[in-house]
This record gives sequence, structure tokens and C-alpha cells, in this order.
Amino acid sequence: MKTFHSMFISGALALALVGCGEDAPPRPAVAPKRAQAETPKEKAAETPVAAAPTYVYNYNPVGKRDPFRSPVEDMVREAPQAGQAVSACNEPLCQWDIDQLKLVAVVTGDANPMAMVEDPMGRGHIVRRNTRLGRAGGKVTQILRDEVIVTETITTPERVVYNPVKMELKQEGRVDPAYDLMTGKNWEP
Repeated sequence: MKTFHSMFISGALALALVGCGEDAPPRPAVAPKRAQAETPKEKAAETPVAAAPTYVYNYNPVGKRDPFRSPVEDMVREAPQAGQAVSACNEPLCQWDIDQLKLVAVVTGDANPMAMVEDPMGRGHIVRRNTRLGRAGGKVTQILRDEVIVTETITTPERVVYNPVKMELKQEGRVDPAYDLMTGKNWEP
């Protein structure tokens, strides 16, 4: 133990003598100020790295309309001139007028109600909200229990007019015959 103690003391002395040597020239007094000035900058640079991550939002205007431009001006600009043909939509139900189409069935009570419309050829078409039908390119805006409301948009240079058209499930002039289920014959009151 005495040898270990004496070796430890001699090693500490040797390090003290080596550390006291004047091998390096003395530094100017300005250098410590620079070191002090650099220390806060380094700490400031490290602070944002340790902070919570920031979210960067990128806005992409492609496919969106300009919010500062009037939509009425766009509709007037897109309105056909006197010599141009009107092409409201290219869907199969756009080749007939709304009066020619017949509402056959309605399914409601769901988040996405639907209806079935029959064309003059006797073919049925499934219709949902925002489906286009009619030669004027009307859109289905509401599907109610016994009717479908189609809104046609008419654009003039002065204004835009919305024309709601109702397609009812049962037509008023037509009464369905009531059948007696036992005999299969028409029931008359």
C-alpha cells in the first residue's frame, strides 16, 4: 500500500510539473471575450433543435379557384356565344329533358340516399346527389322520401338563376289500382 501511495504522489507531481511549463505563448485578452461571445450563439443554435418539431404547411393552388376573382365573371366568360352549341353535360341522362324521365323508386334513411329514374326507352338509372340529368345539365340536390329535386342553373350576363324541378314518385293524376290479395282482382270501394 505504501508503494501505491508513493507512486500516486509521484505521478501527480509529474503532471503538475508538466502542466506548469511555458510551451504555449500567452493568449491575448480579446480571445476570452470571443469565446464568451460564441458560447451564447452556440447555445441559441442548440435550443431550436431541442424544441418541439414545427409543422410546415405548403399550399398548392393547383385545381382550386382564385378566392379573389368573382365567380359571376367566370360564368359569364364561360357562357356560350350566340353561334356556339350548348353542351351542359355528357352523361347518359343528359340526352332527355327532365319531364321525359320518370322517378320509379327512392331509397332513403341512409347517409347516401339514392333513387332510380327510368328513361323513355324503359332503362333504369341509379341517381345520387350531384348526379347530372336533363338537357340543361341540372344536378340532383335533394333526394327525399317521395321526390327528387333537380336544380338547373341558368346563367345570363346579368345574373345566375337557379331553377329547382321536382320529380315526384307518384304522379297526381294516376292512381294505382288496389288489389284484393285473396282473389287477385281489383278492389273497388
